[in-house]
Amino acid sequence: MKPLHALLLAASVFTSGLATAHQFESGKLHIDHPWSKEVPPMSSVAAAFFSVDNHGDQADVLLRAESPIAEKVELHEHAHENGMMKMRKVDSIQIPAHDTQLLQPGGYHIMMFNLTSVPKLGDSFPLTLYFQNAGKVEVEVKVEKADYMMNAGQNMDHSQMDHQGMDHDGMNHDSMH
Repeated sequence: MKPLHALLLAASVFTSGLATAHQFESGKLHIDHPWSKEVPPMSSVAAAFFSVDNHGDQADVLLRAESPIAEKVELHEHAHENGMMKMRKVDSIQIPAHDTQLLQPGGYHIMMFNLTSVPKLGDSFPLTLYFQNAGKVEVEVKVEKADYMMNAGQNMDHSQMDHQGMDHDGMNHDSMH
């Protein structure tokens, strides 16, 4: 193989690895695999998920987020209260030193309201994260199939859940009963 061909092959393998890695860095923080589940075309809400690895000696705090696809973006968590799972807004999310904070379905996540644009499966959209120490970090969120939802809600009884204050526009509960 000619040296130029070998170099091009090595470069393509290296860059394809970067594309699938889907990681973003700011100082000692590494943000891995920002993703959002596919939502119906008329949905007014979406959520973003990712993990944050803090390789530093100092804890950090996720203070807020924003995206051009939503009029309002909030930090949220799911928590058990009185035997029920509730979603609620939080002021910040702690990122402990030498630890990983997961933002995932059923836990901490980024909630986007009043979508100005509904991204489709396979699309990406920008999300800006603001950390106390690491500052502003811009990431690209990939829209993926929400296969986990197909099985997760099959045997759930939603009759005792507190849904007051939640915007259900665009949600399909048919598959959950």
